[in-house]
Amino acid sequence: MHHPLKETALQIFNITLAAMDPESRLSSFITLQNGSLFAGDEKVFEDADNLPIYIAGAGKAAARMAKGLCSAEGLHIKDGVIIAPESEKNVCDGLPVQVFPGTHPLPGQQSLASTFELLDFVASVPKDALTIILISGGASALMEIPEKGISIEELSSFYDSLLRSGAGIHEMNVVRKQLSAVKGGKLLGKTGSDKVLSVIISDVPGDDPAIIASGPTTPHNSKKADAVKVLRKYKLYDDAPHSIKDFLNSPDLPKLDHQKVHKTVFAGSSLQFAEYASDLCRQAGFETELMETQYAEDAESVAEMMLGTIKPRSRKKGKFAYIFHGESTVEVKGDGKGGRNQHLALLVTPKISGKRNILMLSAGTDGVDGNTDVAGAITSNLSRNKAVSLNLDPEEFAGRFDSWHFFKNLGDLIFTGPTGNNVMDFQLFLIDA
Repeated sequence: MHHPLKETALQIFNITLAAMDPESRLSSFITLQNGSLFAGDEKVFEDADNLPIYIAGAGKAAARMAKGLCSAEGLHIKDGVIIAPESEKNVCDGLPVQVFPGTHPLPGQQSLASTFELLDFVASVPKDALTIILISGGASALMEIPEKGISIEELSSFYDSLLRSGAGIHEMNVVRKQLSAVKGGKLLGKTGSDKVLSVIISDVPGDDPAIIASGPTTPHNSKKADAVKVLRKYKLYDDAPHSIKDFLNSPDLPKLDHQKVHKTVFAGSSLQFAEYASDLCRQAGFETELMETQYAEDAESVAEMMLGTIKPRSRKKGKFAYIFHGESTVEVKGDGKGGRNQHLALLVTPKISGKRNILMLSAGTDGVDGNTDVAGAITSNLSRNKAVSLNLDPEEFAGRFDSWHFFKNLGDLIFTGPTGNNVMDFQLFLIDA
């Protein structure tokens, strides 16, 4: 059965995806004005008229960011190396930028080989040039070299356990920064130029550059003991490979000491995405409420928060829209197929059944949710009845963490393909009563 709000929700999501495309964003974000280099309205470097620019970076959006930067008027792009998903490998064809492949959500041999290429490149950039480092979500896996004594296979397997543990993104990155030779500001220390500009599209709650992609250009203050504390909290330390435990029990590495002029700017965030979608909702006639603060809790708590927020309006007449954004955590205990966006929609499904028209769209802005090829799912007041008619129990599927099969049977999965972007997750509730 077709829900009357489904087409509207999908249209709002897809139009927002197109508007927030990293290529178009970067083509106008970095500009040369009166001899100075600007990022948006912020002047970042003076005397930049003839400044040679080299591009480096990694992430799901990095290739399209690089393509946009190459089309920015007046910039002298000399060369570039980007690490991106395999699906993005041809984005920069014909441009002075090479795109090397990496693996995601776990680093592998491709990530390792491509990161060595990236390090060789940034080290070769002339001292008097500018290196623009493009960072977006996914770079934690796409760009990786383990610290000494740890193999990429050991690191990848261990990160798989970390991802499934229920640890938050901030906690995971405390661990990643210690075990990686490129995170926690270590990439910045390897660049050859004196001037470095980090351009970031954020995929973490709080938009902290030290957390995004585990902060490759942001020196960190955490210690190995902090990583051990996280691993013990989630009962991962005892089963960690000996190489990882040996490294974490060795003395802390010296703090990064560099003499570079380094600046950081943001070219995109989940709030910008949500604000654009809010404008579209208002234009469509919905009284709209945007939760400006990003959520960062377990999926069950996030679902309760969302349902509690919409409850006062769900019994009133009118057209209402509620928009949420952030990143939930899921401690996977079953062997099903799905992702945190589909799981969140599945948790909401039994709570919004009834006669009043309520619909929820839950999707990842990167177009890939968990271990699936879909962005997320749609659920509504009609979904539970439809599931019952197909002999499907939403609570049973949630218990198996098998949201993909549940929504596939209902015909309510969201397919976008990889978007080349990543500004966390997006939820839209529409009510028309």
